[in-house]
Amino acid sequence: MFIDSVVWIGAKLKKDQWHDKSVPIINKFLNKEINTVYVTDYIVLESLNFLLRKAGFEVALETLNLFKIHERIKIINIDTKLFERTCEIFTEYQGLSITDASIIAAMEKVGVKTLCSFDRGFDKIKWVKLFKGLMR
Repeated sequence: MFIDSVVWIGAKLKKDQWHDKSVPIINKFLNKEINTVYVTDYIVLESLNFLLRKAGFEVALETLNLFKIHERIKIINIDTKLFERTCEIFTEYQGLSITDASIIAAMEKVGVKTLCSFDRGFDKIKWVKLFKGLMR
């Protein structure tokens, strides 16, 4: 399963609109109810930059350390080939952010179809299964 930045951010920020839905998802991961989680390096960057601005350095650093050291979080780096596919997806599905397009490209690469996100833009991608209990 991929987990989008909106979930990581929502779990950390109590005033975030997605906080109440994000915390149980991250807790399921931390409690091993969700085994392996994938993120792209773009998700890491987006999450950390947002948390740095909204919650400060300590919260961003704590989140960075979770991404870096957790053995069940797999970070997919967007290399040249994956970036090319990301650009194709970005162009094809107008309205997706470049980060969202990178998620789809990485999901294709690793063969994962389940995504945890509150972003309705992913509804355009018919093969993506949004994690049960979310907005779909």
